[in-house]
Amino acid sequence: QKMISVHDFLTPLKKNGITFLTGVPCSFFKAAIDCTLDDPKFRYVMVPNEGAALAAASGAYLAGRKSLILIQNSGFGNLINPLTSLNMIYKIPVLIMMSGRAYGVPDEPQHKIMGQSMGNILDAIGIKHEDLPQEPAQYVKALERSLRYLKQKKLPFVFFVKKGTLESYKRKTKPVAQFPLKRIEAIQIISKALTPREYVLATTGMPSRELFAICDRKQNFYMQGSMGHAPAIALGLAFEKLDKKIVVLDGDGALLMHMGIMSSIGHYRPSNLYHLVLDNESYETTGNQNTTSSTTNFCQVALAAGYASAEEISHPEKLKIKLKTFFKSKGPAFLRIKINREPFPNIPRISSRHTSEQITSNFTRSLKTSS
Repeated sequence: QKMISVHDFLTPLKKNGITFLTGVPCSFFKAAIDCTLDDPKFRYVMVPNEGAALAAASGAYLAGRKSLILIQNSGFGNLINPLTSLNMIYKIPVLIMMSGRAYGVPDEPQHKIMGQSMGNILDAIGIKHEDLPQEPAQYVKALERSLRYLKQKKLPFVFFVKKGTLESYKRKTKPVAQFPLKRIEAIQIISKALTPREYVLATTGMPSRELFAICDRKQNFYMQGSMGHAPAIALGLAFEKLDKKIVVLDGDGALLMHMGIMSSIGHYRPSNLYHLVLDNESYETTGNQNTTSSTTNFCQVALAAGYASAEEISHPEKLKIKLKTFFKSKGPAFLRIKINREPFPNIPRISSRHTSEQITSNFTRSLKTSS
């Protein structure tokens, strides 16, 4: 398979005046994102979700700057609203590159539907798209052709990017959150504090996979997609299962993606909801790119939204002590756990043991039992 070097990928963008990049990271674009972060001629803007990326790029266009957004197709749904109600009707052209998870190749179940239907969706709303060539010269021609289309039609254009299109790139600097606690250690501590009465919704990515590896049980709902929606599922559950304790095992990137749900949780104040955020200030699963959580005080947000309590912990022993009483306290309770980015190797995928349907079946059956 042919590949494009990061230099060959970015140089034509720069040549054509595209220096404003934004998006939500995908590992397919790790090399491109890392290189733009090292290159002062580019501006890469971190945003919480794909719709915000398109809106930010649109703002850059209004200011006279050409832009590019890089997203994973699993977040394509977040893009649809501004795509159809902002860019298409206001004639704001933005170049979009979308990774092709499950696009003609096997992938995890959460990517299957979007991978098979994203072309049809774009066709249905009238957005032109094509596969990004994997040969440098053809890539340059396709890029220039797409830019002519943007200029003439004043509409967005989408490239589908297949896995392995870009060669790897090693960042010059690697910012790392310096905290003593590893995520897997935090999950081990949390798991020991759980009883059969606590029902856990684990967010997308490594929190779900590491919980599965450490403490697989029917009272766990492992979210392999729908990033950012674990707290909303928990809110619905908490209303209907007042005799159960509903626990959200969240991540900083996931919480930032749809942080508005904290206002709903604080407004309705379910006393049986417990919201834990494992915060390593990064999108570790997709390549260790920074989130913006380092400058966001989640605890203040939680208290301002109406949570009953909020606390931040970064040391293992303090976490153990806190969890002795945390699930006995009145909710909604919030706990931010600061962790480092040290990966734990060879974490199995949840699909190696459970289908998505089995996860639902196990969880709903366990909810019907008395505790």
